[in-house]
Amino acid sequence: MNVGHEAGETARTVVEALKTTPMVLALVVFNLAFIGLIGYLQHTNGERWQELLKTTLQQCGPKN
Repeated sequence: MNVGHEAGETARTVVEALKTTPMVLALVVFNLAFIGLIGYLQHTNGERWQELLKTTLQQCGPKN
């Protein structure tokens, strides 16, 4: 058997298993959404800290 056939068979098996257990499917969807939210929050937090550091260095840096 080739890799494509095996991957397709595995995907079908996973989909069938998730159809019979909707709670697991809900947890998978929730976890993916949660990971996306955390990634977005970390990105915006990094931008905020970068702006704060830039402002601090401009105010506390050497005066010309």
